[in-house]
Amino acid sequence: MKKVVASLLVLVMIFTLVGCGNQDVEKSEGKQISEDKPVEIKMQIVWSEDSGRGMAIREILDEFEKENPNIKVKLLGGSQEEQKLLTMILSGQAPEVIQVPYRYVQALGGEGAFVDLTERFADKKDNFYEKLWNLAVVDEQLYGYPWMGHTIQLVYNKTLFEEAGITAPPKNWDELYEYAKKLTVDKDGDGKIDQYGIGLVGKQHHDITWLFNMFVNQAGADIVKKENGEYKVGLNSPEGKKALEFYTKLIKECAPPDTGNKTGGDVMADFRNQVVAMEFQGPWGITDIWKNGNPFEVSAAPVPAGPAGRAADIGPYMLTVPVGVEGEKLEASMKLIEFLGSKKGQEMLMKGEKADDGNYYPFRVPIRKDMADTEYFKKHPEFLVFIEGLEYPSISTPIKEWVKVEEQVYRSELNKAVIGEISVEEALENIEKLGNEILQNQ
Repeated sequence: MKKVVASLLVLVMIFTLVGCGNQDVEKSEGKQISEDKPVEIKMQIVWSEDSGRGMAIREILDEFEKENPNIKVKLLGGSQEEQKLLTMILSGQAPEVIQVPYRYVQALGGEGAFVDLTERFADKKDNFYEKLWNLAVVDEQLYGYPWMGHTIQLVYNKTLFEEAGITAPPKNWDELYEYAKKLTVDKDGDGKIDQYGIGLVGKQHHDITWLFNMFVNQAGADIVKKENGEYKVGLNSPEGKKALEFYTKLIKECAPPDTGNKTGGDVMADFRNQVVAMEFQGPWGITDIWKNGNPFEVSAAPVPAGPAGRAADIGPYMLTVPVGVEGEKLEASMKLIEFLGSKKGQEMLMKGEKADDGNYYPFRVPIRKDMADTEYFKKHPEFLVFIEGLEYPSISTPIKEWVKVEEQVYRSELNKAVIGEISVEEALENIEKLGNEILQNQ
């Protein structure tokens, strides 16, 4: 009963704020920012404002302030949780511009927590891949503006490829397996394998789910399906079986024997130390090698296509304006979003984060699709693939309720299949049976 009452109160507060928000949009139309007294707005990012990432973003804001001397932006940091963010918005204490994961735009935008940006930014749609833009749209209204992000792609050791006589990265599953086998070698002739073709996640950890989900989507399987108006696990299908069989085959034949204990970070260490020749990472997979002295030539390529095509895990961040922001502050917020989404603002993201050695390294990429002719990407075209992947996204959390299935069932069953404790068929049956029980009880 208490939950029902609390939910009703939240809805009343939201509807009240939505009403204010709509009025605010109307009030801001044609609103000019005073030239006599600077307007100050706050922008919150998901990292600490004094972190290496925060310091680099501050420099972008400094450039915005140079171009807009009557607007001052205070940068705030801090982690975000969906409920805390909603509470902050409802209390009227939210910053004017907030960086949020795309899934928050879907969840909170539908509840009326954010200002509708459609009228102001609809003409910018062609700057982005359609599937990415649509992640910011709820009920045909734009509640977020794409800012930065990543896709997971194939990062490979170009030096080891050349030593093995491989001239190009694998384009599909068959080539991925062929090259991974070829790169799995006993280099010193002692009868033991000391270099493996590919690094994959096997540990009971969140990393195994988003990584395996790429294979699921590449095989054409559904993580969940809707039957008679209810969501059910869709993985136990011929396509799902094909994905898990291929994933476990790569691990058994082409990955280090302790893969069952490895997270994404462990795989990155193996790649850095040349224990594996390929891995699936975001742009940080490349800069990790730069930070560690460039011991070999590293490059990136699109994830190899499966039977149903390519699919890459995505992690875009959006910029939002909470309801209740009005007048000059709303106009200043719109100008800031416009700058951060411009080619100049987007290219500045590639300065990246300040590392321990004092240098800056990219950690995410801009997500406009027209960045190839900018100076940074002319010099480093290898990063373009992390933007292009937004055209073929793999969505790891297809419905909100899937999070509990992942935590309680999915990770552990995948781990058991990877280490050979149970068969592929048993793992898929368990995920379907136990997962459906969780979905039915939510």
